[in-house]
Amino acid sequence: MDELQGLADQCIDCKKCWDVCPVNMVTAGDIYTPQGKIGSLSKILAGEELTENEFNNIYLSTRCGACDDVCPVDIPITQIIQYERKLLAEQGREPAKTTLISKNILEKNSPGGKDPALRFSWVTPDLEIAESSDVAYMAGCWVAYSHPEIAQSTIRLLNKAGIKPMILKEEKCCGIFLIDSGHLDEIAAHGERYMEYIESLGVKKLLVSCPGCYHSIRDSYAELCRAPKFEVELTINVFKELLDEGKLKPKELNRIVAIRDACPIRHLAGVPRYILRTIGVEVIELFDGKTRCCGGPGGLKPNFPQISGDIAMMAVNRYKEVSDTLVSYCPFCMHHTEGVCKERNAELNMKDISVLLAESVLGE
Repeated sequence: MDELQGLADQCIDCKKCWDVCPVNMVTAGDIYTPQGKIGSLSKILAGEELTENEFNNIYLSTRCGACDDVCPVDIPITQIIQYERKLLAEQGREPAKTTLISKNILEKNSPGGKDPALRFSWVTPDLEIAESSDVAYMAGCWVAYSHPEIAQSTIRLLNKAGIKPMILKEEKCCGIFLIDSGHLDEIAAHGERYMEYIESLGVKKLLVSCPGCYHSIRDSYAELCRAPKFEVELTINVFKELLDEGKLKPKELNRIVAIRDACPIRHLAGVPRYILRTIGVEVIELFDGKTRCCGGPGGLKPNFPQISGDIAMMAVNRYKEVSDTLVSYCPFCMHHTEGVCKERNAELNMKDISVLLAESVLGE
């Protein structure tokens, strides 16, 4: 795409993107910078061979957007990375693990190819779930398969506020990995089918726990195929609204926690902090209030586990200096960070904000 090449050529070599890139922070020699990533576009367009470092650099990105935020000439760096991956996939040159995960999502409906029969194992008898409703709850892959307590706390809080949502019996992966990997035709078709299914149920509002699901269905689908005919809302936004309306009545927890932010919704970082203050929790900032990626998304975790893990440990090591608890509002951040700590025998006390809120409101 000539337009993207032209934008890449506008780089003024200020190196501001170097300073905020989590990959560059944990690797030596400044060989995996965002600037270097977009510098390979012309070679990929021409079908030329890339050096090992150049090739790896294209996939050494979570597309967290930190580089986009600081570029003084507004180069869409993460969009260019996505386009480069699209070209490499079309040329049959993407990493084998990226191809496998993409296939899992399209054929088995989860990045890890999990058993679909286990997707709703989180549903317990005490949860009030409607057979039909214009409000639906989508747990998402990482909640359903790794962190059932997030879905359970969420439904209990909604029930306490008088909301009885339905679940999507044919819930699908949102496909954010396909978006990050440049499989744009596949995700457009996948997204269209998924929206048609949800719309066929009469859903007017879809509640999601995962920032990745929120961003994919609400924003990326609109760019790649069409906008959904239903509202997509993050559960943290719903929690804030219910607290403000007095439908959830918290008791102060009197704790101090560190918070780890979620890249896709860094513009909403004030919402979880508001919730925590409302339930009597003091928040300590890890990186001066700036979002720093966990290192898991975009294929970084499966393709470069050591680097991905090193990025996760930046937040883990920092939170232990200031608090005994790390709070998250992104299920994938939790899944990834817990996995890294288990592999490295590192202690971790990490909780999702929904669990803390349930403890405050329900005493759980």
